[in-house]
Amino acid sequence: MKNIRRACVLGGLFGLLSGCLQAESDAVSSAQPIVDGVPTSDPALDAIGGIVFKYAPAHFEDFSCTGTLIAPKVVLTARHCVLGEPGWHFFPIPSFNNFVVFGKNVGKPEQKVKIKGYVTAPPSEAGGLLGDGGRDVAVLYLDKAPVGITPATLGHFDGAMLGTQFRIAGFGQTEAGPAGTKFEGLATARALSGDWYPLLFNNDYTAFDEWYWTDASLATPSAEEEALWWTPGTYTLEPGYELLAGGLPGESVSCWGDSGGPLFKGSSASTFTVYGVSFAGEGSIANNCGLGGGYLVLNDEMLAFVQNAAAAAP
Repeated sequence: MKNIRRACVLGGLFGLLSGCLQAESDAVSSAQPIVDGVPTSDPALDAIGGIVFKYAPAHFEDFSCTGTLIAPKVVLTARHCVLGEPGWHFFPIPSFNNFVVFGKNVGKPEQKVKIKGYVTAPPSEAGGLLGDGGRDVAVLYLDKAPVGITPATLGHFDGAMLGTQFRIAGFGQTEAGPAGTKFEGLATARALSGDWYPLLFNNDYTAFDEWYWTDASLATPSAEEEALWWTPGTYTLEPGYELLAGGLPGESVSCWGDSGGPLFKGSSASTFTVYGVSFAGEGSIANNCGLGGGYLVLNDEMLAFVQNAAAAAP
């Protein structure tokens, strides 16, 4: 079974060291800018920041993922943004400094706060979209609180929210340009369990077949691979933990660099509530991302993990 590709920005030294290298013929693009969204400087979203890595001796700095301030010195993001691919533990890389930056563009941040530590959710033995079992959540600890930013509230996601529309945001790649600018969009919660490709294509095998042979950018076209992707159990959401959202007509999907970004509701800083974390997306040759996104939701267990991790902040 092919590896799931994480949502990281690939480029320069970081692309070589992070472990977020392109896996061979990945079936699911696990990564995520907000495709079909709009650039935003909405102060309600000030809590959303970008994660960057700096190697001073080489005058090198690169952006990787998105995160959300959930306490004065605590940021919520995706676990693969911290651990990378199996065997790659790049928090910290010796001689690297790791930061969360705040503002509307990671290249011109209004604030830059150093990361001093992190904790990650343990993987699930039940499996999921990620090859290591999912539970793609991490909590970062900052060495100081950013100034003037109201932390987001944590919300409990349950099955009754399926069919409702959420907001998504991040600094990832868009169809219009490279990563680095904060974008936002809308995404309906579509499914909390089931097989990835049948869900994406509403069990329409003909539509899946046409996409696979003409527009699936990560395919190495063969009848055997196509059958494998559609086979129940090959790529499956972990029930109750992983959510398919977005990609419906007029909606958005997260993409490269949006991993760790929030699935949220609220129109002001005081009502900004996070219900999940972006970790996967599916696209095509014509559209890098756009068919649907994967989100690790804050169900009972994951909400408790994040709350406990935040409470234990140094």
